[in-house]
Amino acid sequence: MDDRGYVAQALFDRLSGDGVPFRILGDSHGYPESAPDVVQLAVARAALDGIPRALGRFCRELDLQLVQLAPEDARAWRCVLAWTDEVGRPRFMSARICSDYCRGLRCYLRAEELLAATPDTLFSHGLIDAVESGELPPQTAAWLCSLWNEDPRSAIERVARFWRDAANVRLIGQAAKHGEWTAVRAALAPLRRALRRACWPEPGDALAHLAVAARTLAHPARLAVVFMGRESALRSAVLAQVQRDLAPLGLALFEQAEDASRAQLRIVFDAPNLKHHGDTVAVQSSQGLAPIAAAVERAVLRWLECRVERRYPAALVGENPVAARVLQFAARHRIPGVQFFMNCAIQCRLGSPVLMPYPFGIILERNVSLGSRVTVMHQASLLGEVTVEDNVRIGPGARIVGPMSGPALRIGRGATIGPNAVVTTDVPSHDTVVVEKRHKDRRTVVNV
Repeated sequence: MDDRGYVAQALFDRLSGDGVPFRILGDSHGYPESAPDVVQLAVARAALDGIPRALGRFCRELDLQLVQLAPEDARAWRCVLAWTDEVGRPRFMSARICSDYCRGLRCYLRAEELLAATPDTLFSHGLIDAVESGELPPQTAAWLCSLWNEDPRSAIERVARFWRDAANVRLIGQAAKHGEWTAVRAALAPLRRALRRACWPEPGDALAHLAVAARTLAHPARLAVVFMGRESALRSAVLAQVQRDLAPLGLALFEQAEDASRAQLRIVFDAPNLKHHGDTVAVQSSQGLAPIAAAVERAVLRWLECRVERRYPAALVGENPVAARVLQFAARHRIPGVQFFMNCAIQCRLGSPVLMPYPFGIILERNVSLGSRVTVMHQASLLGEVTVEDNVRIGPGARIVGPMSGPALRIGRGATIGPNAVVTTDVPSHDTVVVEKRHKDRRTVVNV
């Protein structure tokens, strides 16, 4: 049973619970037993801008990773969700969420038509999608035939709207009526040219597409990873396994002999005294193939998740005030003076944005590691070796004091550290640490 189907069904349930009007596009038969390579949804135009926030909330609730998120065109988002199965292997589900159905510069179907989901509209979408992609799998062909048989007259009228040549209309009609798509598969390229001649782009769509293209150029989705350090058969084997396991992400993986300057993430083998830091992952060959590959895959997914949060901080992390954004920018780029005037000392690396509603008096020492979607309130201090996992909230005036060396103090996922609490031991996931009320027979304030 494909767990992608369960994740897809959970996403549908979440959108329904949020009151988002949507419609599943493509062959939805089999959910939750299975899911296609790309789950396609149509939503109302008014709901499209809220999709990043909805996806972020959905991933937090199901403990998924949102590792890719980008506008595919002016009216669609494309995303990739990641998780691990019961044996620890990475799994992925890609989704395309649109309002109007556009491909390239051309808009073929409006949101109102897609949400109505009449058989002829779904037939048009499935057929255009196949023609534009240049592929018509047998499952899609069978689904198109079933839609055609529900309302042949409306379906042929739709076909004539997009293909004005009678020969093309007759070719598609015969294939859908008799279930024989061999001739259509052979003519996909001419059908695509005829389709584009029939639907010219509107000026507004062209300008919006250029804006999306410029953003994609500035923020590419592809990640380049270089494998460096001691050259060995193990290093090549790890690269090959990571390439197989993370194939849906379209990574650019190469070894040190090639141009390493274009790499965004570096995997370094057998480097003495080198620790995980920033965009560098240190591994030791003595660990063996499987543990190294698993560690590299976790690091890649984590890096991608942090990149998505940096690109869409307001939607996925929270709305930071201007002062917090300036503070974190200065901390990342080592700009002097800013932290001094805000009475802060942020020395650790900020992989993803941190929600700081009141960014004053915050101290984060060098050996502090922060996860994703962490909230740090004013006057909070994290000292020593401290690892804060995802979705943790640290209240105002809280003190988290880890050891100066050795294993780091760990704050588990989803934990809450209350105001003025002092933490010196590990906190389990989803636990809450608060300050006890002062008792008459007790002269000090202690922590739970």
